[in-house]
Amino acid sequence: MIASLVIGGVVLLAMIGVSCYGWVTLPADARVPIHFGAGYNNFVSKGLGLVIHPAAGVLVYVINAVTTHNNPSKASSAIYIFPIVLCVLLVVQVGAIRVARNRSGTFG
Repeated sequence: MIASLVIGGVVLLAMIGVSCYGWVTLPADARVPIHFGAGYNNFVSKGLGLVIHPAAGVLVYVINAVTTHNNPSKASSAIYIFPIVLCVLLVVQVGAIRVARNRSGTFG
Protein backbone atom coordinates (compact mmCIF):
# COMPACT_ATOMS: atom_id res chain seq x y z
CA MET A 1 0.00 0.00 0.00
CA ILE A 2 2.67 2.51 0.99
CA ALA A 3 4.88 1.46 -1.92
CA SER A 4 2.05 2.22 -4.34
CA LEU A 5 1.71 5.73 -2.92
CA VAL A 6 5.46 6.36 -2.94
CA ILE A 7 5.90 5.15 -6.51
CA GLY A 8 2.84 7.13 -7.58
CA GLY A 9 4.20 10.24 -5.88
CA VAL A 10 7.54 9.92 -7.65
CA VAL A 11 5.84 9.49 -11.04
CA LEU A 12 3.57 12.45 -10.27
CA LEU A 13 6.60 14.61 -9.48
CA ALA A 14 8.14 13.47 -12.76
CA MET A 15 4.97 14.57 -14.57
CA ILE A 16 5.20 18.00 -12.97
CA GLY A 17 8.86 18.19 -13.98
CA VAL A 18 8.02 17.27 -17.58
CA SER A 19 5.39 20.02 -17.66
CA CYS A 20 7.94 22.53 -16.36
CA TYR A 21 10.38 21.39 -19.03
CA GLY A 22 7.67 21.78 -21.69
CA TRP A 23 6.80 25.24 -20.39
CA VAL A 24 10.39 26.40 -20.76
CA THR A 25 11.19 24.73 -24.08
CA LEU A 26 7.98 25.08 -26.09
CA PRO A 27 7.21 28.36 -27.85
CA ALA A 28 4.34 30.47 -26.51
CA ASP A 29 2.05 29.63 -29.43
CA ALA A 30 2.63 25.85 -29.26
CA ARG A 31 -0.39 23.57 -29.45
CA VAL A 32 -0.31 20.41 -27.30
CA PRO A 33 -2.34 17.33 -28.32
CA ILE A 34 -4.93 16.08 -25.84
CA HIS A 35 -7.24 13.13 -26.32
CA PHE A 36 -10.65 13.87 -24.80
CA GLY A 37 -12.93 10.84 -24.57
CA ALA A 38 -13.96 9.49 -27.94
CA GLY A 39 -12.41 12.40 -29.83
CA TYR A 40 -8.71 12.47 -30.53
CA ASN A 41 -6.12 14.74 -32.06
CA ASN A 42 -7.50 17.78 -30.31
CA PHE A 43 -4.83 20.43 -29.92
CA VAL A 44 -5.10 22.88 -27.02
CA SER A 45 -3.04 25.85 -25.92
CA LYS A 46 0.35 25.32 -24.33
CA GLY A 47 -0.84 26.28 -20.85
CA LEU A 48 -3.84 23.97 -20.80
CA GLY A 49 -1.94 21.14 -22.47
CA LEU A 50 0.84 21.25 -19.90
CA VAL A 51 -1.54 21.42 -16.93
CA ILE A 52 -4.05 18.76 -17.93
CA HIS A 53 -1.63 15.80 -17.83
CA PRO A 54 -0.42 16.40 -14.24
CA ALA A 55 -4.03 17.19 -13.24
CA ALA A 56 -5.09 13.77 -14.50
CA GLY A 57 -2.15 12.31 -12.58
CA VAL A 58 -3.27 14.03 -9.38
CA LEU A 59 -6.76 12.61 -9.88
CA VAL A 60 -5.39 9.06 -10.26
CA TYR A 61 -3.11 9.56 -7.24
CA VAL A 62 -5.99 10.76 -5.06
CA ILE A 63 -8.13 7.81 -6.12
CA ASN A 64 -5.20 5.54 -5.24
CA ALA A 65 -4.79 7.16 -1.82
CA VAL A 66 -8.51 7.03 -1.00
CA THR A 67 -9.01 3.42 -2.09
CA THR A 68 -5.93 2.10 -0.30
CA HIS A 69 -6.30 4.21 2.87
CA ASN A 70 -9.46 2.52 4.10
CA ASN A 71 -8.45 -1.04 3.22
CA PRO A 72 -4.94 -1.76 4.54
CA SER A 73 -5.82 -5.38 5.30
CA LYS A 74 -7.19 -5.93 1.79
CA ALA A 75 -4.12 -4.51 0.05
CA SER A 76 -3.27 -6.70 -2.90
CA SER A 77 -1.34 -6.53 -6.11
CA ALA A 78 -4.37 -4.80 -7.68
CA ILE A 79 -3.37 -1.50 -6.05
CA TYR A 80 -0.26 -1.40 -8.22
CA ILE A 81 -2.48 -0.63 -11.19
CA PHE A 82 -2.46 3.04 -10.13
CA PRO A 83 1.31 3.55 -10.51
CA ILE A 84 1.09 1.77 -13.87
CA VAL A 85 -1.65 4.16 -14.99
CA LEU A 86 0.49 7.09 -13.83
CA CYS A 87 3.44 5.75 -15.85
CA VAL A 88 1.22 5.51 -18.92
CA LEU A 89 0.08 9.10 -18.37
CA LEU A 90 3.73 10.18 -18.08
CA VAL A 91 4.63 8.48 -21.36
CA VAL A 92 1.61 10.08 -23.07
CA GLN A 93 2.65 13.48 -21.69
CA VAL A 94 6.20 13.13 -23.01
CA GLY A 95 4.80 12.11 -26.39
CA ALA A 96 2.43 15.08 -26.43
CA ILE A 97 5.31 17.48 -25.77
CA ARG A 98 7.34 15.86 -28.55
CA VAL A 99 4.42 16.27 -30.96
CA ALA A 100 3.96 19.90 -29.91
CA ARG A 101 7.67 20.52 -30.43
CA ASN A 102 7.63 18.90 -33.88
CA ARG A 103 4.54 20.84 -34.97
CA SER A 104 6.00 24.15 -33.80
CA GLY A 105 9.30 23.55 -35.56
CA THR A 106 11.50 23.60 -32.43
CA PHE A 107 13.59 20.47 -32.31
CA GLY A 108 16.00 20.02 -29.49
